[in-house]
Amino acid sequence: MDGDAGEIARSIADALQEAKHVVLTTHITPDGDGFGAALALLRVLRSRGKRAEFINCSATPQNLRFLSHRGEFFVFDPLLHTANLEEADVIVATDLGGSKRLGRMFEPVAASHAQKVLIDHHRFHNDIFDLPLVVESASSSCEITHDLLRLMGVEIDFGVAEPLYVGVVNDTGSFAYDCTTPRVHRIAAELIERGVSPAKIWRELQCGQPLPKLHALGSALSSIQLECAGRLAFSVADKAVLKRLGVVPRDAFEIVNYLLRVRGVEVGVFFFPVDELRTKVSLRSAGKVDVCQLAERHGGGGHRFAAGCTVEGMDCAGAVSAVLNDMRLLLDLDVLPSEEL
Repeated sequence: MDGDAGEIARSIADALQEAKHVVLTTHITPDGDGFGAALALLRVLRSRGKRAEFINCSATPQNLRFLSHRGEFFVFDPLLHTANLEEADVIVATDLGGSKRLGRMFEPVAASHAQKVLIDHHRFHNDIFDLPLVVESASSSCEITHDLLRLMGVEIDFGVAEPLYVGVVNDTGSFAYDCTTPRVHRIAAELIERGVSPAKIWRELQCGQPLPKLHALGSALSSIQLECAGRLAFSVADKAVLKRLGVVPRDAFEIVNYLLRVRGVEVGVFFFPVDELRTKVSLRSAGKVDVCQLAERHGGGGHRFAAGCTVEGMDCAGAVSAVLNDMRLLLDLDVLPSEEL
């Protein structure tokens, strides 16, 4: 890291060195990148004698539970953990993509007098963070965390390497996305040299899926529709089917990644009706169309080729119509005009 990012990283290293009490967190419904970055930092800070806690507003997904040990991760309970946020010297949020994605923790984090640190690779409109380390060109927040730990003089051992590797695998699509650079492979090789087993990580992340989840995937795939001469694929979740199968929304959203597998598709869109007036939308691009600008238009965000938003104030049918109309224009122009839509 160099330039402004390098200066901020050095300030973060100093803040963590001076802090006695650090609270770490990530976004709602954590993924491997946010979870891995926070867990790696937690272990480093504890090894240096700091009081460090990893507290998040959502529980750990089933496929990430192998990473953490008892006493390393806590689901936020206002009665138990608000005091931790008030007393902390530093609060670190990883892979956030927007402060509102702190969920129930947003208000107590914002109100805390702690120095607030962000480690992220999403487009980010900062509002509450004192030291925002945002590197959009990075493959993952775990790549940024790796560099920060090196700056701090940390000798990365297996306990730190494994969660970092999971985060890199998660956000590079197992080294398949455009963000996979030669340097990412070099970092992965370093982590493997510390004892990480790629085969084990693959089994933990990809195998052992519950059968109802695969049935839900089949239902969603059977309802894929194409538009814009086959350049746009979309699917709308059937909440009745998901409820019958007992599939949670977190698992349903993985469906969007399959839409790009259709020949000729440049953009995939998945709609999930949360309630009568809220629909979550997940967007993926094959590498040409910037879907983040559309997500931002609807109050969301993310990366150029992977983004999301929540459309409010209309039913699911209205949200589908509004987003698809915007996407048709985006595909026609490859640029979203600021004056239109």
